[in-house]
Amino acid sequence: MSSLANATDTCLSTISLAKLIRADPEIDKELLAACVKVGFFYLDCNDYESNRIVKEVEGLFQATRKTYDLPQDAKDDWIVDKDHGEDLPVCGYKRSGVSNGSVVGKKDGFEGIMVFEHALKTASKEERLAAPGPLAEQRELLSASIHDFHTVGLAILSSLSRALGLPDGQGFEHFHRLDEKCTTALGLLKYRKYTPTDEQVGHIAHTDAGSLSFVFSNIGGLQVLMPGSEQWSFIAPRHGCAIVNVGDSLQFLAGGCLRSSLHRVVPHADQEREEKYTVVYLMRPESDAMLKDPQGNEWRSVDWCNKKFAVFRADLAEMKLGSFLTGREGYTGMVTPKEIAVEMAQVM
Repeated sequence: MSSLANATDTCLSTISLAKLIRADPEIDKELLAACVKVGFFYLDCNDYESNRIVKEVEGLFQATRKTYDLPQDAKDDWIVDKDHGEDLPVCGYKRSGVSNGSVVGKKDGFEGIMVFEHALKTASKEERLAAPGPLAEQRELLSASIHDFHTVGLAILSSLSRALGLPDGQGFEHFHRLDEKCTTALGLLKYRKYTPTDEQVGHIAHTDAGSLSFVFSNIGGLQVLMPGSEQWSFIAPRHGCAIVNVGDSLQFLAGGCLRSSLHRVVPHADQEREEKYTVVYLMRPESDAMLKDPQGNEWRSVDWCNKKFAVFRADLAEMKLGSFLTGREGYTGMVTPKEIAVEMAQVM
């Protein structure tokens, strides 16, 4: 298999958020088909409540850029490298280059800030938000955005529950109640501009630990391994649309009928000209929700997330042990620098 077999943008289903919120039966069918077949789809937010979510995402991009313009030592004050336990902070930061990246012999190429939903909701409103300055100043935007993403996530989970005919009270949404403790987070990421000599590149192939991920990016680079074809394909960002994907937790809750697809971030031709920014909402079940993996092992939701994060932090040899990272035994989905150069030349 060529590691970068298809450098063109793949076609995904597009789901209207406005119709989804109205519980349109046809949308229920389309959404289920997308989550069974590929596990990825576009969610068109342009037609929802006067573009409210689109405007919130634009505000988040602005706050993200300002935050990453801070001096490195100011960002380092917020470094968090621990399990997602009961004492999650409002905000945590990781440097670029602390884990393995998507290219053989290179480290990851992104900085990351996570704003944790439950910690944000329970933080004292009488005190300044415990976050870097540009984010602390945007508490209202962060709270509104996370609330809206959670609402949309519940609508997706309810739609899938209806389409699968789950009994009342047993739908996926009941594992994601708004006020329960969880590791759900809003991620604000910055990927470095790409040069062939850079030792920090991309994001290693993986499936997501949680239930649903909502991704907004300014340029391309996200790839999905298309089911049944062994082809890696770029997913192009679209203005006003989230790229949504199913994660492990939802696949487990659904007994394996929904697909948690393998994906990664590799350099795109656009990344030679500008930095890549990503806003991602990572919706995860309540911390105490029980999950059963394909091998029949039972996990608390928080324990599954922590196992996944431990693999991300591990060295390459440990990453290859088992299937926790990618769902495939010993597989990392890495590419070589030569393959990157060839494929980037083809899409320019």
